[in-house]
Amino acid sequence: MCAPDPNEGIRMQAKIEHQKKMGQYQSESLKYWNRETSYKRGRQRIAGGLSRARSDVHVKALHVLGESRKQQAAYEIAKMQLPSRYNDYKAGEATTSSGVSRARGYGRQKYMEILSKQAEIESSIDTTFGRNMDANHQKINRYNRMAQSRNRERLGVRPEYGAPVFMPPKGDTTMANIGMMLQLAGTAAGAMASDIRLKENINQVGKSPEGYKIYEWNYKADKNTRYRGVTAQDVMKINPMAVDILPNGYLGVYYDQIDVPMEVV
Repeated sequence: MCAPDPNEGIRMQAKIEHQKKMGQYQSESLKYWNRETSYKRGRQRIAGGLSRARSDVHVKALHVLGESRKQQAAYEIAKMQLPSRYNDYKAGEATTSSGVSRARGYGRQKYMEILSKQAEIESSIDTTFGRNMDANHQKINRYNRMAQSRNRERLGVRPEYGAPVFMPPKGDTTMANIGMMLQLAGTAAGAMASDIRLKENINQVGKSPEGYKIYEWNYKADKNTRYRGVTAQDVMKINPMAVDILPNGYLGVYYDQIDVPMEVV
């Protein structure tokens, strides 16, 4: 007849806590996946908007250039017509030497006005493709950075699995078992010793939703206690960031980064 398990209630409570944590983690992971999808779409939309804004600025500048060239052509025609107007003016109103002088002055004045207008047009073109173009691109880049920042803020942080839920062993929780668990913890950060080289009598008992193989084993240094969890070598194939090298040179697993708890069975 088997002796009653004094830790049965605690073990049941730990299992319920683990199931609750798994449900919450999967729910938060789904929400994060939805936000991540929106984030990627947002990046594509922002990139398209950036390209469109730069294109619009360039097209507007080309329009200014085209209008300016049309005005330049008109002033060139005016300069070509200026000598005939000068002669008409001289023949009709300036028959005296003083009239000829006034006609020449009129011609020089009109010519200088045309040159001044052409200089203004060239200055406008230089400004459009120089200072104004740079200012517009700076404005577009600032807006793009702001849009990217807002899009990243909406993504939020990746859900954390949290600290692993440990099962107390069946029967009495002796100081030896507690000492062994503390020794296997390996580091203060929570990486549990899960190197296959430390284990024996290993049997696969399942597979987690994220694809981690679940095993039961006993450590070579503790032949009387069976544990359930993963091996570091398997975890490295799926999530290398969840594996660390312990001070003793063996591999440890951060159980808070995977969907399998470390427990005593």
